[in-house]
Amino acid sequence: MVVAWVISTLGLGVVGLRAYLEEPRFGASDLLYQSVQLFVLQLQVLPGRTPWTLDVARWSSAAVSFYAVLRAGSVLFAGELERLRLRRLSGHVVVCGLGRKGHQLAQDFLSRGERVVIIEKDEENDSLLAARQSGALVLLSAAADEAILRQARVARASLLLAVTGDDGANIETALAARRLVREQAPGRTTPLRVLAHVGDLQLCGLIRASKVLTGPEPVEAMPFNIHEAAARVLLRDNPLDRERMGPGDPRFVHLCVVGFGQMGESVAMQAARLTHLANGSRLRVTIVDRKAEERRQRFLGRCPGFTEVADLDVLEGDVEYAEVLARLEAWGQDPHRLLDIVVCFDDDRRGLACGLTLVERLRGRRVPVRVRMSHEAGMSALVHGSGEGRWNGRISVFGMLDRLCTRESILGETLDLLARTAHTDYLRRKLAEGEVLGTRPSLREWPELDEFFRESNRQQADHIPVKLRAVGCRIEPAASDTGGFAFTPEEVELLARMEHDRWCARYLLDGWRKGPRDDVGKTHPCLVPWADLEETYRDNDRAAIRQIPELLALIGQRLVREDPEVARLQRAG
Repeated sequence: MVVAWVISTLGLGVVGLRAYLEEPRFGASDLLYQSVQLFVLQLQVLPGRTPWTLDVARWSSAAVSFYAVLRAGSVLFAGELERLRLRRLSGHVVVCGLGRKGHQLAQDFLSRGERVVIIEKDEENDSLLAARQSGALVLLSAAADEAILRQARVARASLLLAVTGDDGANIETALAARRLVREQAPGRTTPLRVLAHVGDLQLCGLIRASKVLTGPEPVEAMPFNIHEAAARVLLRDNPLDRERMGPGDPRFVHLCVVGFGQMGESVAMQAARLTHLANGSRLRVTIVDRKAEERRQRFLGRCPGFTEVADLDVLEGDVEYAEVLARLEAWGQDPHRLLDIVVCFDDDRRGLACGLTLVERLRGRRVPVRVRMSHEAGMSALVHGSGEGRWNGRISVFGMLDRLCTRESILGETLDLLARTAHTDYLRRKLAEGEVLGTRPSLREWPELDEFFRESNRQQADHIPVKLRAVGCRIEPAASDTGGFAFTPEEVELLARMEHDRWCARYLLDGWRKGPRDDVGKTHPCLVPWADLEETYRDNDRAAIRQIPELLALIGQRLVREDPEVARLQRAG
């Protein structure tokens, strides 16, 4: 636009000067040179003789020059203006790293009206311009630089997201933020939340268990892993127990994970945490991979408690092999088996090809296929755009960063609200029974509660929909009157047993064993079947079940009972 403005001004200048000078010796080159002088305000003309074309060119060139000065000034002083804005910031969000995750997170927070400061070391990053245009303040430096974190006013921020591509830099950034809060804002009433992305799943678990990010400062810092987040969203939106399974139901859930890398492991772990059903059946997980047995052994080396919670077997070979496809097809025909297939390849092209192969081979079988995709656009559009076509309803995609890198997915504020309320109710009951606050790690207020117990409460909230399906209930938005829903005594007993099974799985997967209560040695007397559990501990599970309608009311939802005939017709359809 500016270039067109300059060219048109020069054109008017040449035409106007030819009419003004009335001198045939001036050629086009001379007239163009004279026109250029208009932009530096050097051309002198006699009053009363100026053609309109030259007059317009003079004022237009002056406007162009003035605009250029303003633009140059804005560039020269942009840094200073940003520093002035930074000095007044508090309660903002700091995003360290403007890769795919950082860019998506920054845009999500900006769209919600949050003030965002971005720290990015690559001056050539293509997302910098879009971030600035959206209103973010940008600092060019490495995120772990304490001076830059100080300039970003991290000690006064509400949230710090360290999402660079370097796990070590993300952890170092989190530790630096803790030091800054200790130095600059030790009396904060609301803690700074720090989430440091650790791409290596095993390392993320080790850091979480080591508590290296915890300390006395008003900072809540923890590592997170995008694969774990994707698995949680996948099984929340696509439950493995997709049909009601009551106490006497002969069926079981069978999860086949195709490609057992970090995403595959995360899906298997989340399934083991959630799949505790009314009929007491064990989850079966099958690894489909060219190196299935090798990957199985490595996985069990890191999580030996998995086989106490679920069955884990292998199907060695490529998923396109005839014998592998034949086995999957046979499993899909088994009426006692709820088969789900999750394709977890890193390669979008290969993953989609594999998913479509499975859908075609399992035509006529009610076997859902979920395929991991990295982007909302691209190949996943083939699935989303199929409309009522041949793939519609038979294949779905998950794991796209576009959907995962949002405030709710990363912070889990709704889930935390349910978990925190459940824990507060547990504390109230324990204190009423005569226990003393702080005498056990689980008997602490939420801000002081260890992350292990926080996550246990989150998983309790995750499992609510599984329990509700077991008794034919569903969740819907609540009107002003929530209706006073209550479970029957038989339902309370059934769901309390399911809750105990889920609780045991949580501890067993983390390496706990039955024994006297020892939080350091990871032994607990309640790691026994429901039939062997003391009545006092059973009451804890019953109380958690009775609290479910109250928890859902907190997030504007209520419970309703499904019509059995409608549910039957939906399953038949």
